[in-house]
Amino acid sequence: MRVQEVALEQAVGQLLLHSVFDEAGKRVIRKGVTLTATHLAQLHSLGQSSVEVAVLEEGDVGEERAAAQLIETLCTDALAISWGIGGRANLHTTLSGVVYVDVARLEALNTLAGVTLATVPQYSVVHPRFRTETPHPRKGDQVATLKIIPYALPAPIFARAKEIVQGPALLDVRPLPIQRAGLLLIGAAIAHAQLRRQFEPPLQRRLEALNATLATVLAVEAREDAVVEAVQQLRGSCTVLLVAGQSSIMDRDDRVLRALRAAGAEGIVHGAPVDPGSLLALAYLGQTPILCVPGCARSQEPNVVDLVLPRILAGERITQPQISRLGHGGLLGGLQPAF
Repeated sequence: MRVQEVALEQAVGQLLLHSVFDEAGKRVIRKGVTLTATHLAQLHSLGQSSVEVAVLEEGDVGEERAAAQLIETLCTDALAISWGIGGRANLHTTLSGVVYVDVARLEALNTLAGVTLATVPQYSVVHPRFRTETPHPRKGDQVATLKIIPYALPAPIFARAKEIVQGPALLDVRPLPIQRAGLLLIGAAIAHAQLRRQFEPPLQRRLEALNATLATVLAVEAREDAVVEAVQQLRGSCTVLLVAGQSSIMDRDDRVLRALRAAGAEGIVHGAPVDPGSLLALAYLGQTPILCVPGCARSQEPNVVDLVLPRILAGERITQPQISRLGHGGLLGGLQPAF
């Protein structure tokens, strides 16, 4: 595509490069339209004798066609398309789930001149949003927007863009299936009622927002044998186990982690580069994740549980490398308004 200024009498059938406004500042012709004799008469009445147009060259792919082909390739069964104008198309979720983005391919796509794809942050939780008056879903949370900036893409750039978006999903939503969670509270018997008041309501609200229910709550003394027995008991009634206590886990040899190892848990991770929430611990007993939440889980304010629990419920097996990467963006309360 090239930009060219042409005399009005030569502009019929050309793409208008910029919107045209009258003396009052009102737009009279929108950019990107194919100019007709009527448009030329309007331009002439405004005192113009020439106009800048966008001239498509051989092989160029128009913005609408380019956007349509790329967005249709990006779309998965978990996403739906909504159409904009001027080379824009959007993707919305069709289900409750966690967003996964192939960041390297996203960056590669956005290096191409004239192609932009913006997504929600990695691991965002999205929902389909149901109308209250009908069971039919409406347009769900927006996950991405694609915009072709110029009126057309050169053939080589369009071919490279198609190459990048083809293959495994560059962007997808992993569903949050309905799951049952158990909560194990550990502490002195005299503190059990207080622990339940502190931890159960905020954790239940978090689970419900993620398509899960808090099915079982059990409180035990802070003894290894009691914890081992409770873990084995809860394992059969839930798909994920949350553990909270009177005190957070301070060391890899803490009695709670010793009990988890005695129960057969593996892949134990202790500590996370997140504030609030650095004292998180995580282990797996077979396929059952065991998330030991720190004291900040009593709060509704964003904390480490909000970064890890959605991914666990979406079926991702979280190990030390994934926990280590939480440091980028892990200062959850650190951002202040710019003005």
